[in-house]
Amino acid sequence: MAFPLPPKILIAHPWMGRGGSEATAMWALHALQDLAAITFTTASPVEWDKLNATYGTSVSPEKVTLLQAPRLPGVATGTKLAFWQRAYFERFCQTLPESYDACISAYNPIRFNQPAIQLIGDFSFDEGARLELYPTASDQAHHRPSVLRRLYLSFGDQLAGRAQAGIAEPDDLVVSNSRWTAGLMATRFGIPDSPLLYPPSSSHQVEAQQPRDPLGFVCMGRIMPEKEVESIIAILDRVREAGYPATLDLAGQFGADPYSKRIARMAKDRAEWIRTPGFFGPKEKQEVFASRTYGIHGCRVEAFGIAIAEMAGAGLLPFVSAEGGVKEIVGLEELIYSDIDDAVAKIIARIQQPENLEGMRKALQERVTRFRPEFFSETLVQIVQDFLKRPLSPC
Repeated sequence: MAFPLPPKILIAHPWMGRGGSEATAMWALHALQDLAAITFTTASPVEWDKLNATYGTSVSPEKVTLLQAPRLPGVATGTKLAFWQRAYFERFCQTLPESYDACISAYNPIRFNQPAIQLIGDFSFDEGARLELYPTASDQAHHRPSVLRRLYLSFGDQLAGRAQAGIAEPDDLVVSNSRWTAGLMATRFGIPDSPLLYPPSSSHQVEAQQPRDPLGFVCMGRIMPEKEVESIIAILDRVREAGYPATLDLAGQFGADPYSKRIARMAKDRAEWIRTPGFFGPKEKQEVFASRTYGIHGCRVEAFGIAIAEMAGAGLLPFVSAEGGVKEIVGLEELIYSDIDDAVAKIIARIQQPENLEGMRKALQERVTRFRPEFFSETLVQIVQDFLKRPLSPC
């Protein structure tokens, strides 16, 4: 009896840095590596041991074929000439000589000229959406509408070989990472009924009796304008002015860009209460999450927010914006703020009522179990099976 060959699947990520889309890529590889012939392509260097340690995966280089994509001359990071580098990566994906049963973009739409599943991570792929949704976009010189910006984008579209309108091919399956994202896919891009796949969030359970700093806050993520880190500092400035000496672990990689330098100066001016440890490794993340009480997030256009789910799973109580998809993680009105004034008021209210924290902590930890990596893996496998119209079996 002849058994069908396992499907050939390409998983693509334009540049593996340290963030939510990278977690999605790694857990997609983890979920599918025993069920299909997997090829992974990216333009960044790939160090499997470090990536597995960071995201809690067990991706085996013996089970995954690595296809290194080219980079533009002079590009050494995922943030330099980002639109052009992504376009160059997209052109590379379109010209692959091998055919695949399915291609999966782990971060936003890529035209493969082959059957594809597009996992939406945010709306940075569309200039109109960026300007409309991102509150800080027009304040950034390199995103501000201008002749130079239009030329930059036009050249990128030509570089990618994008000849058709729309963000994906008609037969592609576009998958959203939150209900908020799915709503925008329907209203802005005309893609209704986008399946929902919450990104994978690793749990960092801690001993219940471990003491926590009652005024300790954590912010974790990329240091970039849309994260609005300055608003977080402004909120905690006011909390401190009200007589509550809050502290902040501002975890993220500072670059050489103007925004990173601005936030670094603000942190340095407040060095007595802001710590900048850089990108958390797994051990340090667990230690910090176990010893602080609160998380805080400033981004108003976060489509999901894996860092927030991780904080909640570890017992932190994260304060988040009412805008975007991150409120779907938290779900407690006491932790969702509409503006800086509301954030200050809600933080002070929680500090003044410590007897309520344990109940909120347990409710959040239960709520975020639906974002566990195992659930992501199960859902992704089902999505791929439905797309291929065939079951996936261990190879």
